[in-house]
Amino acid sequence: MKIHLSLTLLATLAAAAGCGGTAGNREPDEYTGCGSDENWRTFEDQEHLAVVADASAPLVTSPAAGASVPSATKIKLTWQQDPNDPGQPDGDVPYMGPGCNQCCPQFNTGSLSTLHLPPISGDVYDLHFSVGGAEVWRVVTTLQEWGPSDALWSSWKGKTVSLQMWRMSVLTNDIKAGPYVATQPFTFSVGN
Repeated sequence: MKIHLSLTLLATLAAAAGCGGTAGNREPDEYTGCGSDENWRTFEDQEHLAVVADASAPLVTSPAAGASVPSATKIKLTWQQDPNDPGQPDGDVPYMGPGCNQCCPQFNTGSLSTLHLPPISGDVYDLHFSVGGAEVWRVVTTLQEWGPSDALWSSWKGKTVSLQMWRMSVLTNDIKAGPYVATQPFTFSVGN
């Protein structure tokens, strides 16, 4: 009995410390760039406090808002940090080059990566994709572009996809500014 209570207490403490998901919170399906589970937990804790303002939220630049895209051609979703700052496709988190001594060894352009990595500084994005009102995919990334896998793209054929995207600036994984989110989700339709 004491062992069972001790294990239950340890599991509860681990959950409270941010290890693993909590009820109702969808863990990311994908981490790209230098995104990590530490960034996900910060988004989970802060998204309900987000500044809702188009002037500081990420701005999707491709495809066009409300566009109907052919299913034969997978999209590459691209965005700016906000309407006044285009940023760059690989984001603003240092991951290589002079002065970057293993600052982002987990850098990748898609899929899940190793968790619990060195802290990062720069802008991080949390993308929530929904179809028919249900969230179907989630990405945490430092990049300013993303493309779906073949299987995910196929599952969106003939559907309208809605994207709600948050941005926050971090300094060694601590919130520096944000999170920010647009007043309306971004939508596009995928042909049959």
